Amino acid sequence: MGDELKKARLNGYSQGYVAGKRRKTKEITYDTKMAKERAFWQRAFIAALPAAFEAVGWTRGETKITSLEDRMRLARDAADEALKLARTHL
Repeated sequence: MGDELKKARLNGYSQGYVAGKRRKTKEITYDTKMAKERAFWQRAFIAALPAAFEAVGWTRGETKITSLEDRMRLARDAADEALKLARTHL
């Protein structure tokens, strides 16, 4: 009976160890995914800045895009849309 108990303990330990490793892998995968998305968004934002700054006569609804804040918001929204599109294709 002692050997069976020892085997059961080892089996339980190994199952718990494997479950813990699996959970850790999921966490790492999620963190990696979020880091990649953050990096993609930053690249998209930087890529959209020149177009946002050169936007002359552009409007959003009834409001003309003239201020620095408006142009930054335009670049931010372009980066947000690029990330949404990338998520559907990745």
